Amino acid sequence: MTFEETQVLIVGAGPSGLIAAREASQKGADVLVLEEHAEIGRPCHCAGLLSLSGLGKLSVPVDGPFVQNKVRGALFFSPSGLSFTVERETPVACAVDRVLFDKFLADQAVESGVEIRLECAARDVRLGKNEVLVDSGNRVFKADIVIDAEGIPSRIVKAAGLESLDPACLLPGMQIDLIGVDVDPDYVEIHVGRKIAPGFFAWVIPLGEDSARVGLGCKEANPRALLNRFVEKRFGEEKYEALTVRSGVIVTSGPIKKTFSNRLLVVGDAAGQVKPTTGGGVILGGICAAIAGKVAAEAVKHGRFEEDFLSRYERFWRKELNREFRYMLWARRIFNALSDRAIDKIFEFIIKEDLQHVASKEGDMDFQSGVLSELLRRGKIFKLLLPFLRLYLR
Repeated sequence: MTFEETQVLIVGAGPSGLIAAREASQKGADVLVLEEHAEIGRPCHCAGLLSLSGLGKLSVPVDGPFVQNKVRGALFFSPSGLSFTVERETPVACAVDRVLFDKFLADQAVESGVEIRLECAARDVRLGKNEVLVDSGNRVFKADIVIDAEGIPSRIVKAAGLESLDPACLLPGMQIDLIGVDVDPDYVEIHVGRKIAPGFFAWVIPLGEDSARVGLGCKEANPRALLNRFVEKRFGEEKYEALTVRSGVIVTSGPIKKTFSNRLLVVGDAAGQVKPTTGGGVILGGICAAIAGKVAAEAVKHGRFEEDFLSRYERFWRKELNREFRYMLWARRIFNALSDRAIDKIFEFIIKEDLQHVASKEGDMDFQSGVLSELLRRGKIFKLLLPFLRLYLR
């Protein structure tokens, strides 16, 4: 059996793992990434809609080879078909090819000095007082510190005795790429309603003028059956061709209570660093991962791997993002409690009061607390939500 040593060992070569690796290596640490699959970016489970401002925060170019299309707004549809538009004059987000995107991040990491091992799964993890040992079956890796970027579910989180993601907040999702459809390339579509996607929503992300990525998440329902029905309703008379079909799990729980332990930092989906409102985890998870990489490098530099030192990781990311997660989790729980009739009433009020302009001006795909708090200040929306707020606050 082969035995290898490194300073920072990262388990998982998704965006969070690769960003953490890049940052730790740039700060001078010796970094090794283990990826269980044979290719970076596969299998792909993500809708791949990322904000341009978020990419900037992750030091990723907004015109990279992974960009398929840019959008400047979103069309929201209620259960009864009411709609409003949130938009900007210039693009705010892009649809990306997640395989190419992940490979771009891998190239960044390798250029920074990171080593990546494919087809190398972490089968057993032992978090000792003086070292971390990770057994991949035919190799044992010894490290000073490990960053868990496994995703869902995380074996390392369980091994460390940390509280894992709430299973009730993990939703099945499915999406399909269609070609030969009539879509506006400038606008994403969001369709809500219990008959469409109970517990979440359906989306149409344009990849061009005649192609789109269509998907949904749901709670206590069959995502394939709901997706087939939604596609038929939305594009039934069009002569489209179905391409890649993907399934996955959508995290709506918000972050786990503790994202560090002795010689361990947890990032990305494994840490629940995913927007509860939309299930998007690349940007916020990436911001947290960048912090984790820097803290891990500092730990190596100072030889400090105990909880007291590593707790700064959680302190730093919560200072930057805790308000966002709190507001988005609140919004998700309230929205889940709304009936279709209540959702329609909220749409009616937004349209009547022209509040879509507030969302257009204040809205941010990743930092949503500003627009959520601004809308809540509107008296009638607060009155409509009051019964559900009481339930949430109990």
